Amino acid sequence: MDRTQAAVFGLRVGHATVEDVWKAACEDIVERIGVSRASVWAFADERERLVCLHLFDAGTRQHSRGIVLDRADYPDYFRALTNNARVVAPDARNHPATRCFAATYFQDGDVRSLLDFIVLHETVPVGVLCCEQSGAMREWTPADSACLQSVAMLVGTVFLPRPGG
Repeated sequence: MDRTQAAVFGLRVGHATVEDVWKAACEDIVERIGVSRASVWAFADERERLVCLHLFDAGTRQHSRGIVLDRADYPDYFRALTNNARVVAPDARNHPATRCFAATYFQDGDVRSLLDFIVLHETVPVGVLCCEQSGAMREWTPADSACLQSVAMLVGTVFLPRPGG
């Protein structure tokens, strides 16, 4: 979490932007947990959609953003997040909450396993941190979950609730 902590500090003293925090969080997650991809998402439209603010692909070292996921297209995933504040899917293509992505979102990155945590700003759900493992399935450990949850808590301190979010 070193990059994330430094970026949050930089944001607070005016030397960094919130985008620097998203980038740092994704890079820290990839490095610490050893996953293929990590991303930061924001809820929008009364939590009816998720918008990707930053995605880092470890294999290509590429940063991207802008993917949008609508609750209407992925109701099981949104329901699982809402009910549990996380999704732990070692076999993401067959997991009840994430199999809805198998023919769409998972295809681009050959995603096999997914670990997601809700990001809270104070007590308000504002987004999601996502870990993805490509190529082969991965069993998520308690240490993986603890790391992602810690980053989510830190990111939540600078994540401002959006109107209609």
